[in-house]
Amino acid sequence: MVSARSKPLVMFSFQKIAVFAIIIAVVWLGFRFVGNLEKQRKAQERLTRPSWRDRFRRSASKTGAQRAKEAGQEPAVEVEMVPCKVCGDYVAGVGARACGRQDCPYTPAA
Repeated sequence: MVSARSKPLVMFSFQKIAVFAIIIAVVWLGFRFVGNLEKQRKAQERLTRPSWRDRFRRSASKTGAQRAKEAGQEPAVEVEMVPCKVCGDYVAGVGARACGRQDCPYTPAA
């Protein structure tokens, strides 16, 4: 039998509500603090970074070899291409290798 005087399962007391409000406030203030730190870091980065005009002028004055060197790549080497006398495909003018056809005029690869 259930008596009329039984207590409900969940009781909301002032202390529980106050602790819950404090926890929510601490979490909210923490997120705000982290957000402000991120804003300050981005603002500082914006101040130290050169403007887009300066970056454009510097990149426009560089040659392809300079850009490749900065990227850690080897600069591209220009190669003179000539048409093959037999098939018409373009091959390197110096150091071309045979393509595998019987009538290819170039030396086979070693």
